[in-house]
Amino acid sequence: MSPFFSPTRKKIIFFDMNNTILDRRQCFDSAFLEVMNDYTARWETDENLFSPQEALQSYKLEWSRHRKTPIRSPLSPDELRHNCLRKALLPLPVNVNPAFTSAFFEQIEEQEDHFVALFPGVEDTLEALSQNYKLAIISNGNRKRLQHNLEKMKLNRWIEQDRLFSSEKDGPRKPHPAIFERALKTMSTAASQSVMVGNSWRNDVVGATSSGMDAIWIHPGNIKKISERRIGKQKVIIIRSFRQLQFTF
Repeated sequence: MSPFFSPTRKKIIFFDMNNTILDRRQCFDSAFLEVMNDYTARWETDENLFSPQEALQSYKLEWSRHRKTPIRSPLSPDELRHNCLRKALLPLPVNVNPAFTSAFFEQIEEQEDHFVALFPGVEDTLEALSQNYKLAIISNGNRKRLQHNLEKMKLNRWIEQDRLFSSEKDGPRKPHPAIFERALKTMSTAASQSVMVGNSWRNDVVGATSSGMDAIWIHPGNIKKISERRIGKQKVIIIRSFRQLQFTF
């Protein structure tokens, strides 16, 4: 199969960070269970009626149900996760109010850094791509955590911190075109010479293509291993896993 992009036309590959390079879903699950185990140790519960694993599954099921509704929820992400947590912890003797939810997820964020992991094939793929392209990050994540994770996972071998663009510092959140345009300007490159890689159709693909960039969507549920679509004039390649990027460039 011939590659879809080449170094003669593309100079920079931008990546989303969380759930594209870093497996944040698995990281979140492990951190949630760690925090739940800490909380349940303080309370007397009937083990036959409740377990941290059941709380996690209940939380994720409720979150998924809300996110998949045809009509976009009027709730903010903070309100949504509060509602999901409150339902998940119904068997426990605790008042899940907004203050509790805020403290609970602050502890999860602290724990997540202990469980952070790369998706399979990330290191080999970044090493291969770095031979012909500059690599950079465009993320909605917290900049301090992004920098910490770059160093902890030794990603700064391929992605220097001055190539890290976050909504916290560099403008509105994806999919707003301003953060993409800021990254392009800082990197002194044209949109036509850049590709965005991410797991979110709305944030990464739609955001990038609206800024004139081609995009690659990592979608594990894609029927074909690799397929191609168009959004206007922009090319969108759909792959199942990060390691398949080596077949697109």
